Amino acid sequence: MKKQLLPFLTRGSIVLALVAMAISCKKDASAPATQAKTEPAGINIRTGAPKAVTYQLIWSDEFNGTSVDGTKWNIDVGNPGVNNEKEYYQAANVTETGGNLVITAKNQSVAGQPYTSGKIETSGKFSTQYGRIEASIKVPEFTGSWPAFWMLGTNIGSVGWPQCGEIDILEQINTSNTIYGTIHWFDNGNTQYGGNTTTTANDYHLYAVQWDNQSITWFVDNNLYATANIANNINNTGAFQNPFYIILNMAVAGDFPGQTVNTGALPANMYVDYVHVYQGVTTSGPPIGQTITLKGVNNDYVSGEDGTTAMTCTRTVAQAWEQFLVVDAGGGKVALQSMGKYVSSENGTMPITCNRTSFGAWEEFTWGVNSNGSITLQGNNGKFISSEDGTQAMTCNRATASTWESFGVDQ
Repeated sequence: MKKQLLPFLTRGSIVLALVAMAISCKKDASAPATQAKTEPAGINIRTGAPKAVTYQLIWSDEFNGTSVDGTKWNIDVGNPGVNNEKEYYQAANVTETGGNLVITAKNQSVAGQPYTSGKIETSGKFSTQYGRIEASIKVPEFTGSWPAFWMLGTNIGSVGWPQCGEIDILEQINTSNTIYGTIHWFDNGNTQYGGNTTTTANDYHLYAVQWDNQSITWFVDNNLYATANIANNINNTGAFQNPFYIILNMAVAGDFPGQTVNTGALPANMYVDYVHVYQGVTTSGPPIGQTITLKGVNNDYVSGEDGTTAMTCTRTVAQAWEQFLVVDAGGGKVALQSMGKYVSSENGTMPITCNRTSFGAWEEFTWGVNSNGSITLQGNNGKFISSEDGTQAMTCNRATASTWESFGVDQ
């Protein structure tokens, strides 16, 4: 199989929202075969309109048994014949022990391939359309490794790849601490878009995507690092409005990591503590206990400004200080916390800040929902927070709420 390694899109027509770009590649796209475990903290699943959402766990595997659960997973066997990979997948390399799924790469020759490894997938047993898909994973770091947590459209057998679509939740190669998140689809050939971030890959981390009919967003340890727009079949992204199944594997060598393999590092293990899949249920109330972003009518994000200066609505991407935990302040009110500090209305007498270590009356807000799904925040002074159209520091002094006082949630 010829490696599908394409540069990222540069056409002016592409408007997929993106934090950072990454080069990724197609993995096995052949027809499918017939560490504490905690609830996700501070992430808001969206389903359509930007309203409050609560979680519903619909599928999981905690890997607490002694062997792979055959009612949930298929164990693949053989070399996939793509990307010049050099592993032979076999059942012996996939075990379940110590509360983990363990995928082991070995310096072992089988069926003409110099290495063996493991791969499991849920084709025909579980698929999902939209939701939050996450796994707690620890990957090895050695030259030649290519572990992945990813998804393929269930219609791959009839339409092929990349027409079925591919969602890469985690890819990491060699000894790098770079984590890649990418989508692939068909638009006059293999088209791909995504982002990357860095972490200590050989420790456990929570890798996740949140996916709805508007966008796909990538997270590591609940920190958002990339967003792709898939609304209204933009750039032929309709493949991502269909069900997908889940895959976990560790390739050895290939076009992405290269053909050099550190055999002295083998055997090497990829550990998966759990896989969870959630779907969101939209409500009209505030998303208590979840972390959100707020976007003004100027299409920029609200920022806590590191807690050192007055807040603004000027950021084009959402990073740590542009994410706010919604806290129940009692009496039907909420407080907003970013990086351990609370947003304060400053009683409407000066620009609002995000510098309070605890919340009181000035840090409490009434959460309102508009007919279009946007929200308003009203301080205890009876006035509304305003983005000030992104041209100056934000305030909480507007007697009525209009466009500048309305915010999109997780857009």
